[in-house]
Amino acid sequence: MKMRRIYRWLLFAAVMAAVIWFAWKSLSRIDAREIFSRRGPILLSFAFITSAFLTRFAAWSFLASALGLRAGVVDGGRGYFLSLLGRYVPGKIGLALVRIETYRKYPPEKVVLATGIELLCAVSAALLLALAGSVDSPVPLPSLYRWSSLAGILILAVILSPPVLTRATSLLMRVTGRKTSAELPPYHFILAFIAFYIIPGLLHGLGLFVLLDSMSGVGGGSYLAITGAYYAASLGGLIAIFAPGGLGVREGLLFLILPLVVPREDAVLAALLMRLVTLASELTLAGLFSIIYKGKHR
Repeated sequence: MKMRRIYRWLLFAAVMAAVIWFAWKSLSRIDAREIFSRRGPILLSFAFITSAFLTRFAAWSFLASALGLRAGVVDGGRGYFLSLLGRYVPGKIGLALVRIETYRKYPPEKVVLATGIELLCAVSAALLLALAGSVDSPVPLPSLYRWSSLAGILILAVILSPPVLTRATSLLMRVTGRKTSAELPPYHFILAFIAFYIIPGLLHGLGLFVLLDSMSGVGGGSYLAITGAYYAASLGGLIAIFAPGGLGVREGLLFLILPLVVPREDAVLAALLMRLVTLASELTLAGLFSIIYKGKHR
């Protein structure tokens, strides 16, 4: 276990070192005044990303309620946005632990089940956006990009089907040795939830698009391609469990994909700004709901 933890941190350090070197090499060509002159697009990007997170919270509240998990807007919002910060804990275990604490009146297995369904639906929506971006791209993309997205969608469609999801839930209960009273939502509900999750995906993509458009004037025709690239890179960050919050991995993949659409320096700057704006939005929402929560429970 100790060696695995050391290996994970070394791998994360190697990825971060490569990303920092590449970013420094590319950004050294950019005048610092250019960054500070983009306050308007940065603030607009922040507004879109914050709207995306609030929409995701609404989707989570809807799913949690359907599975019998109920918390008020303030309590639920505090737990949800703090759980997003839990992604920055290596292995992403912090996300589940914060939610279990938020819904401590309910069996932990029910919370884990809801979190798992949310994750699978969010990944499905991300794959759909990546596929749409590859189809609507203004430049040719490798066929592997498109086919891997399609394959992922089909695999998740099977995993989220009632027979497979029921068996997975039974396995969870056997492993934990506890039973949960949660009834799985019907398949059409899960499909509707995936469709709903596309909305925050489009808003996140819009956050990156306004940054790139202010730099390169990419135009609306590149919006879906940029959104698809962002989610393809985000999925890479999700898979890399050694990287807290996909830090470094997402940026590294964006450094590779975005230069197909925009100049490399603009791609690097936009990817780094996107991470900073995203983190600022997460911290703002977590802090705001925590302050309201403390005021409510005095």
